[in-house]
Amino acid sequence: MDHKRIEWLFFIVFLLIDIYLGIEILRSPVNLSGADTTTRSVASIRSEMKSDNIDLPDKFSNAPATGYYLATKNRNYLSNKIDALTNVNARYSKDENVLYAAPKITTLLDKNPKKALEQVNKFKNDPKNVPYGKEFKYEPDMSSEDNYVFVQTTDYGEIYAGSAQLSIAVKDHQIINYAESYMGPASPVRELQSTISAWRAVRAMYTNRELTNNSKVTQIKLGYSKLTEVRGSTILLPTWLVWIENKTTKNITLKRVNAYTAQMLQSSTYNVEK
Repeated sequence: MDHKRIEWLFFIVFLLIDIYLGIEILRSPVNLSGADTTTRSVASIRSEMKSDNIDLPDKFSNAPATGYYLATKNRNYLSNKIDALTNVNARYSKDENVLYAAPKITTLLDKNPKKALEQVNKFKNDPKNVPYGKEFKYEPDMSSEDNYVFVQTTDYGEIYAGSAQLSIAVKDHQIINYAESYMGPASPVRELQSTISAWRAVRAMYTNRELTNNSKVTQIKLGYSKLTEVRGSTILLPTWLVWIENKTTKNITLKRVNAYTAQMLQSSTYNVEK
């Protein structure tokens, strides 16, 4: 296939992606100014949340943020990296698109949590241990004492998806194994756009009964989540990620709000022992 045909192929693929995203925006219009769309004031809604025993972080931004639609190519980036992993025993699962590995040499981690994290980061950043390790960032809100979770970073923000995650398991202060998935480089497919504010995302969750009584919003961050797959590419969109703790069970639920439309995306529940 000559160079000009390849250029035309990429042009057609990204044109289709652009058309798809345009349709999605038209189907889900949103006021991006951050202004309230109901007569109830911020103070009134906060009062209602308080009466429902829902706690919020002390600082909450009511200012819009910005984000892109991003695209990554669907490829097996990890499959050809096993030979370079000389410090670990590794295998790649094509069905799961996940790399599994365990260290060949035992490394004792410091009992001080901060120093132990530094050691885990050093292990992760060594290409003989973990491929693309430097492209992953520690996520404390998804980690526990025996499981260090890292999310894939891009020039535009972090990706919060099972297909862009590194989990390093620890037992008795030693790294025992890890599982890694990687989505590859991300690039914008549309221009930079305004998003709703963090406060509006939480408010939308409350009005849609996604915030239950007797709960606590422990953290909220803007990241990227998977929207869909189009012609061999995965499309990501800006998402407000909201961590909610049940005050009784201490279970933590990560909920996702479309940062353009304020619509709810998929949720995932897990337990974290701090």
